[in-house]
Amino acid sequence: MTTQNIKVDSKGRIIIPNSFREALGIKYGENIEAHLDKENERILLFPIEKKTKKIVLLFGDEPGSLAKAAQILSKNNVDLVYTASRSLKRRKEAEWEIIADFSKTNLEKLKSDLKKEKSIKSTRFESLKK
Repeated sequence: MTTQNIKVDSKGRIIIPNSFREALGIKYGENIEAHLDKENERILLFPIEKKTKKIVLLFGDEPGSLAKAAQILSKNNVDLVYTASRSLKRRKEAEWEIIADFSKTNLEKLKSDLKKEKSIKSTRFESLKK
């Protein structure tokens, strides 16, 4: 992982180093998704792609539940960009937040496959604003 020390100005702004922008293909005027990871005290930034969407899965907090959901995503050609999972109610309920490229995915089939999985309680798709 490449790192670089950058400063926050008086208005809370930062400058993403040119080498980082070039490596990720970020151009002037494009939006970037910012994700607050309060638990690990960090902010994650990544470019928003045209076919990138956010999906939030709510499922039973049981061993193997997340793996079953991951298999469904894999079988449906979902290209993961960023994920975060957490237990909401220990041994009862967990949440998996996923930002992914769905350009090679049949969304209706994916939704149907996720509905069939008994451990998944709910699925919410969100568009990322450009």
